[in-house]
Amino acid sequence: MSMLDGRKIPSATMSETLLLPSHTTLTLNQGLVFRYLEYGSASPSKLVLKKLNQLIPRARELAQPQVLSRICRVGEAADLHKDDLPKPIQCAELLAFGLCTVGSIIEEEAKRLHDNGEWLDWMILNALGAAAVSELCERLGYRIFDWAAAQGLNASRGFEPGSGVGHWPLERQRIVFANLPAEEIGVVLGPQLSMWPTKTLSFLMGVGARISQGNHPFSCQGCKRIDCAYHYEPAEPSIAENTEESIGPAVE
Repeated sequence: MSMLDGRKIPSATMSETLLLPSHTTLTLNQGLVFRYLEYGSASPSKLVLKKLNQLIPRARELAQPQVLSRICRVGEAADLHKDDLPKPIQCAELLAFGLCTVGSIIEEEAKRLHDNGEWLDWMILNALGAAAVSELCERLGYRIFDWAAAQGLNASRGFEPGSGVGHWPLERQRIVFANLPAEEIGVVLGPQLSMWPTKTLSFLMGVGARISQGNHPFSCQGCKRIDCAYHYEPAEPSIAENTEESIGPAVE
């Protein structure tokens, strides 16, 4: 270990991997699902609520949650120039790359429902898939928060390529994929920088002594489009609620 501004940081050559356990059970919080149903502040009908409660167990069966992560020093990251980083994390000593997917089966079932004209079921299952991969990202993000805190360091919010909140261009998607073996979890980056399976999210977080600690790994806080149906500013949770017991251990 070496010291930086009085804090310990990992040695010059390091690569840490954080995992979620293979038995991860998705919560599929209704509030997050409503976000992807574009309800905004409106309340869903009783019919939608009933159908949602019916489809949540099915979504858990169909989802294949898998994550990849890597934490490394900035100088060890592949295909990266420091100017490529989002401005808030250009002072980072370490970078945490993340890739989360729930696989293709859930979207294949949603397509089948659409093709059969089962519009409500299709709409809700599609939203459940989006909520599932968002939940995975949050869990991994909090796992990175915990890892950084254990090193006496701060971790930033997550920056998703192409997201309006972080203002990180979509073309930076190539950097995330250059630093993670996406093929290990069946994720492919297309020529137009779209990911397959489509229920997949990628992100980057900065870690270091000079990084401002994020309150939440993923939030729309600061985005000017507060009228957006997808706007998401969760109440600040306790990081203690996102411990290794619920999220899984770190492995070398």
